[in-house]
Parts: sequence; C-alpha cells; structure tokens
Amino acid sequence: MVLVSKSEKRQIYQYLLKEGTLVVRKDAGLPRHQDIAVPNLKIMMICKSLKSRGLIEEKFNWQWFYYYLNEKGILAMCEYLGLPSNIRPDIYKAPAVKKPRENEDRVRRGGFGRGLKKE
Repeated sequence: MVLVSKSEKRQIYQYLLKEGTLVVRKDAGLPRHQDIAVPNLKIMMICKSLKSRGLIEEKFNWQWFYYYLNEKGILAMCEYLGLPSNIRPDIYKAPAVKKPRENEDRVRRGGFGRGLKKE
C-alpha cells in the first residue's frame, strides 16, 4: 500500500483533467514522473485505482502505460477538484486554425530551396 498525500493526488487529477491523457513508464523506482512532480510509483497506484473504478482506460505497450480519461472520469475529476462540470480536457478542444495573411509585405520564395519564383 502506498500513501499518497492530498496535494500529490490533486496534482495528478489536475494534470489528467487538463491533458485528458497520462503516459507513465512502468518503472516504480523512478524518483519522479517526467511531467508531474510526483514519484512514479504513486502515479501508477493512483491510475490503478482510477482504472478499477472505471474512470480511466488503460493501454499498455513496450513498458509504458497510456491512460485516457473517459466521460465518467471527467465528471469525477471536476467534482473532486470543485470545478464546474462543463470543463473539458485539451484533447476535446479543436486546435486553432491560422488564417492566411492577406496583405503580406515580404516576397514569397519558391519551395524546396529553389530561390525566387520566376514569372
């Protein structure tokens, strides 16, 4: 059994809710996770608990765990963190599309290192 403090649990839940996914190396000896300042063993145990409650889905490949937050998990994380239930992870948000500039002052170069375009 691993004792996890509330602040560490909160950090893990905030990261999961923000990103929607969590990648964990299967190495209990790592002093800390690559993205969260929490020992890797504690993150593995929290994710194991969340998986058994049906809040996240797990994939395992080449010594790495891939955890995905499902809809039930999103609602549970919002409830635990005291946030409104309409918050969604970044994976659900559409990426911002850049609009092409209409009034470009610079000269357009040809592609593939060919220099200026001949007219």
